[in-house]
Amino acid sequence: MNPRAVLVLFGLGMFSVALSHSAPALPMSQLAAPARQFSLPFAGAPSVNTWLLGQLYGNTTGAYRRRNTDYRSGQGIHFGMDFSAKCGTPVLAIGDGVVSEIDGSHGSAPHNLVIEHAGNLSSLYGHLLRRSSLRIGQRVTRGQQIGLSGDSQLTCYSAPHLHLEIRDKSHQRFLNPVGYINADWNTLALLGGFGRGYQRDLSNPRKWQTLEDQPNARRGGVLLNNFALPYPVAANDRTLSYPNRIFRSNNNQTDDTSNPIGVPRAISSAGCCVAPFWNKDSSRVLFIDKPNASPAAIYGIDASNPQPAKREFSSVVRLSLSEQFAILSGTTTILERLSTGERVSVPSTGVLFSPSEQQVAWSVSNQSRRFDTIQSTIYVATLTLEPRLRLSNTRAMAVLYGGGISGWLNEQTLLLNGKQKAASRERDLMRLDLTSQKIQVYSSAINFRGVSVSPNGQNVLYYVAFDSQAKNGMFVLNTRTGQKQKLPWLGSYRFRDASRVVFIPMQASQTHVLLEWDLRTGKQRKLADLQSKVAGDDWQISPNGSSVVFVANSRLNVVDLPM
Repeated sequence: MNPRAVLVLFGLGMFSVALSHSAPALPMSQLAAPARQFSLPFAGAPSVNTWLLGQLYGNTTGAYRRRNTDYRSGQGIHFGMDFSAKCGTPVLAIGDGVVSEIDGSHGSAPHNLVIEHAGNLSSLYGHLLRRSSLRIGQRVTRGQQIGLSGDSQLTCYSAPHLHLEIRDKSHQRFLNPVGYINADWNTLALLGGFGRGYQRDLSNPRKWQTLEDQPNARRGGVLLNNFALPYPVAANDRTLSYPNRIFRSNNNQTDDTSNPIGVPRAISSAGCCVAPFWNKDSSRVLFIDKPNASPAAIYGIDASNPQPAKREFSSVVRLSLSEQFAILSGTTTILERLSTGERVSVPSTGVLFSPSEQQVAWSVSNQSRRFDTIQSTIYVATLTLEPRLRLSNTRAMAVLYGGGISGWLNEQTLLLNGKQKAASRERDLMRLDLTSQKIQVYSSAINFRGVSVSPNGQNVLYYVAFDSQAKNGMFVLNTRTGQKQKLPWLGSYRFRDASRVVFIPMQASQTHVLLEWDLRTGKQRKLADLQSKVAGDDWQISPNGSSVVFVANSRLNVVDLPM
């Protein structure tokens, strides 16, 4: 074909793209219904060496924070699915089709590609490493390599991932991929997330709770998530209005009926409960709900002998571990001493209590387009109770980039995760001595994910993905000796006590199971078959380690564990 003909065809192609982006949205009746007709965009099983599910589709907290900027064209929601993968990982076509665009006007830098499929559907592959070698009009088959994954931040270590969308052929509708792609989504959601759950609307907290019920979006439509009562509150966003005093109900009577060990049981009706957690004595499961015209609040159900849910707190708040303090989230955080109603403000959207709850730590961050260069200053203050509640001895302790506070190891030591220099490629996992302000680096990697500190601060669990083969994996770190050990499993985990970890393995199965790993002996045992799959990694272990609450089939379920 001569060059002039190529230019004519290219011009016609770009003209057709422009028309499609301004064409009316196709009626939903003309689109193929979700029937798991597509496959995943990567080969092989997910792992720290291959790929993991990153940001979910829908009303994620990350999309909510940028609903008026990056995600405005998709009505404010994250209108695709992100898959974390090392730069250069082969990207596969999710279905048979025809290449309709290469580096079209979709953003998703540095490169993107669109394939049209049967049923007036299209798939878009964003953040590709290089311009695709395919041609517009070329037919592709399901599973065929169509490009290489890249990095939205253009560094291959800041945010390497693939952004995948399912759209209608007119490019006016964005569709929830969960029903279209044949995948075990709830198992994929156990590990790898960017730490972004779903944003809640406290005027209707039962809305959009799961991966499956996230809404479709339409280009340029009104914001779907312009909430008047958003939770959690993001920095520089509208804040919640709290009553002058948090009212607490006395509903903590329990009636232990000696439920069978290892057998899950539903304790709620369908669709009622958001973000379950345990009270301090492990007797009740607490959650956010709004069952009537009253404002959203914290409700509770007796875990041993379920009765109708009762309101526990008059507003949606978080609690310190001892339940001595309520944490009122906002653009600044308010700490309320529940016994007196006294309050103190902390200039941050998040606060971490020390083990004794006599100190608090927080970070204040700037804004940066690159996630791994956001500067955060770490502060610590003493929480003085007498003669009145106040913060004293507030001091700046450290400056980090692309990270923050991972937890308290003891009253005088913080665990931090981030870069000490913005230009560094790797982050450090390190301890900060508050007395000397000296930093001790435990380990360095591109990123430390899922960092979790044991109740006594002696052990830390984390995983590294998409670095080198030697650095990738699930690890336990002894903070006293500085030694780390690679664990022989991969999954979603919670500390049961200082030396035992409960986890759900990330492997294909009909139902999820709870396993226990003993950090002292290196032995594993099965605790329970959950007889279903945990929805979106939404599960918590009780403070005394005796039980687990999890969300499955739109209900709260509890299983008691063998000791």
